[in-house]
Amino acid sequence: MNPFTRIIRANQLKTNAVLAIYFALFLCIGLLGDIVRINAPSFGALVSFQIFPLITCIMALCAIAVILYSIGNFRQIMLSGDTYKELTPQSAQTQKEKQIVQILDELLYQSQTPFRPRLYLLEAPYLNAFASGWNQNNALIALTSALTNTLDRDEIKAVMAHELSHIRHGDIQLTLVVGILANIMTLALNFIIMAFFGGNRNEGAKTARSILMILSFVLPLLTVFLQMFLSRSREYMADSGAAYLMNDNRPMIAALQKISGSYEKYNFADVDTNPTRRAAYIFGFGELLSTHPSI
Repeated sequence: MNPFTRIIRANQLKTNAVLAIYFALFLCIGLLGDIVRINAPSFGALVSFQIFPLITCIMALCAIAVILYSIGNFRQIMLSGDTYKELTPQSAQTQKEKQIVQILDELLYQSQTPFRPRLYLLEAPYLNAFASGWNQNNALIALTSALTNTLDRDEIKAVMAHELSHIRHGDIQLTLVVGILANIMTLALNFIIMAFFGGNRNEGAKTARSILMILSFVLPLLTVFLQMFLSRSREYMADSGAAYLMNDNRPMIAALQKISGSYEKYNFADVDTNPTRRAAYIFGFGELLSTHPSI
């Protein structure tokens, strides 16, 4: 097995591991919520299933439902918040739109890619792009209008090759599911804390409630660092994949320099309100906690 294939396989294993961690966290939050709900004197009463773990079961079902919903509705989730248009050979009207469709056709032909991701153009003032989907058969690539109007043809092709590489490498599940799971988990955690905050509690319930309070601060940071840990290596691989598909690394370098230069000149930090999509972009909004490597 060559190093490239080995790294891709390792990234896919990490994705599955992170999904398992988040499912376990859902169960853990549910278990702690049940301990507070029944005012248990210790953890043993619930762990031994003397009392039905209602909140734990609800959290487990919630995690499964979120994953299934994400798979079935990822296009609406990822594209919401902006005006967008799907580009096909039939729907492309302007010269720029036709050029973008042609670029995708070239990349698919040159890379002998057996699938065709759906292509979208987002009306947005910032330079960025992302890929999403659950697998190769239902994937999408989206480019912002500012990016297509600013970059030249080879640079647009390099960015699209980068996003196509994400799909070819099996990277796209991570940002889609983890981003949504993290948001739902935080909402559920805050609801449990508010619902069972007051009242006299036994020692076990007090301990469980204290752990839940700590988790409400720790989990958002854990989500950021998990995504950073996984995404940065994937971004390097996608950059490498773009250079491979282009047979040249200079267009990718030039595209990233123009994108980062635009963010240095203008403050786009609060423009995009879609938290799931922000983690999937080719360029991160904040350097310190960005899921992407520094330019």
